[in-house]
Amino acid sequence: MSDVKSFYSIPTSGSAVWLENDEIAFLNNASGVSQIWKTDVKGSKPKQLTFLEERIWRLAGTPGHKELLFASDMGGNEQEQIYLVRENGESVNLTNNPTARHYLGGMTPDGKTVYFSCNKRNPANFDICKMDIDKKEVEIVLENSDNYNNPCGVSPNGVYMLYNKLKGMSDNKMWIINMQTAEAKDVDPAGSFAQYEHPAWKSDSTGFFLTTDVNSEFTYVAYYDVASAKLTKIYEADWDVESISLSSDDRYLAMVVNEDGYGDLRILDLKENALVNTAKPPKGFINTYAGIEWSPAGHKLLFNFSSGKRPACVWMLDMDADQISRITDSPLGDINPDEMAEAELREFHSFDGLRVPYWYYKAPGTKTPGPVVLEIHGGPEGQEFCNFTPLIQYLVSQGFSVVAPNVRGSVGYGKKYHHLDDVEKRLDSVHDVACLVEHLIEAGIADPKRIAVMGASYGGYMTLASITNYPDLWAAAIDTVGMSDLETFLENTAEYRRSHRESEYGSLAKDRETLRRVSPIHKVDKIVAPLMVIHGANDPRVPVTEADQIVASLEKRGVPVKYLRYPDEGHGLTKRKNQFDCYPQVAAFLKEHLMG
Repeated sequence: MSDVKSFYSIPTSGSAVWLENDEIAFLNNASGVSQIWKTDVKGSKPKQLTFLEERIWRLAGTPGHKELLFASDMGGNEQEQIYLVRENGESVNLTNNPTARHYLGGMTPDGKTVYFSCNKRNPANFDICKMDIDKKEVEIVLENSDNYNNPCGVSPNGVYMLYNKLKGMSDNKMWIINMQTAEAKDVDPAGSFAQYEHPAWKSDSTGFFLTTDVNSEFTYVAYYDVASAKLTKIYEADWDVESISLSSDDRYLAMVVNEDGYGDLRILDLKENALVNTAKPPKGFINTYAGIEWSPAGHKLLFNFSSGKRPACVWMLDMDADQISRITDSPLGDINPDEMAEAELREFHSFDGLRVPYWYYKAPGTKTPGPVVLEIHGGPEGQEFCNFTPLIQYLVSQGFSVVAPNVRGSVGYGKKYHHLDDVEKRLDSVHDVACLVEHLIEAGIADPKRIAVMGASYGGYMTLASITNYPDLWAAAIDTVGMSDLETFLENTAEYRRSHRESEYGSLAKDRETLRRVSPIHKVDKIVAPLMVIHGANDPRVPVTEADQIVASLEKRGVPVKYLRYPDEGHGLTKRKNQFDCYPQVAAFLKEHLMG
């Protein structure tokens, strides 16, 4: 039986971008936190380029494919600073202002100017800015009164920058700004309550492809023509088109379609207006957050792939050679693959007949019914995928079967499903969890006396809501960076996040009664299950006070609670030393209460 260090020492890779001469740069966590490495697609030994003590979590190439841009924060505080990695490997902090957050946009074709958004002027708002790299001079191009303004694409000629005004997952308008005149306009003024994402510019800067769900249940591909300011539908599927990338010669559009949690890579030949029959990766998860990117010349596509038993690696589709290959490696070390489990897609029907999907990781060699851990994803506008997760596989190796549902409110199943838990309907998703427990017992999967619930971020809230609304179902619970009180959470979260989160939970101005009704802190007397609480002291999303107050309340009542508070972490545990400390305690806690 492998220990936690074995699972959390597996190096994973992603966010690959192209350099020159078939070389690529990518993020890899072999050193303990994500750093930049490089290799080539021919299989040369990877070389580490950066050696920061803190994580790097955004990586981008530059127009000449010689240098790199990246963003990093301190201690999980998410105050991202933008760095330039020069050809000689030197890393230069361009923004160097830890009191402000910076969202990386891109560069001009000559590599002399970098675009980004920043909340330096007002912590609650993000302005569109540009910087002369040589002079380190920052100019605000456009002041904004909106909370989130995230750059999402610079035109190849450097004239235009695209950015999102993010009010919520389904209210994510895209704007285009002329960086020479500072004129900005909405790319689809008539569209409402829709998302516009993942732009892919044509090489002549006359327009770009993007994904949107305007007037549709699922996201599809559209094209925006700059001259006419017209948006035209190009391709749609029966599921969300999650990400796109356009080849350098404008011939092929790569698309990742989210089919019930599995990633399907599709290539659209724009000249023939038809899908191309290409080599396919194994069935699993294509991480669109880590990006997909075509080579500067030819038709080689980088993407990030994983599955339950396959750690995340960089893969490549070579259209010209009609082959697919894995570029980076993630050796399992001393872990026996038989200790792990692939995710099996299953479903149940909830209290109102709604079909709810879930992933089932059956612990090898266990007899059913047995001990089961429900792991609930964050978001809530998120989705559980069949990807490699060290904690899930570690728990599986310890004899726990893990069930990871996509309860109502999850994305990936259409707009209607996505909004079934909004504001006053919040507890319907918690009811889904209770119905899942009933289903697992009836299906002979779970021993009714040995079921635990756990989750991070919104999954932490769901954990607390489950043990307060359905207290008799649980033998144990683990809340990681979760909200115990939606009212105090909204009051204390980072200023720029508040209105974005109010669109999901309800507003402080209008919905305090609802926020109090659905908040676990007001039902703490219902908790009987032993609870573990995990939080980072620097968390800007869910302030650590959310953990402090639930722990204090339980201690006052004499209810068993174990609190792990990490002073150098933010919204989750990213440092390996803390993972090594925390997760053995998680397993021991679950064994104590589920295995006796």
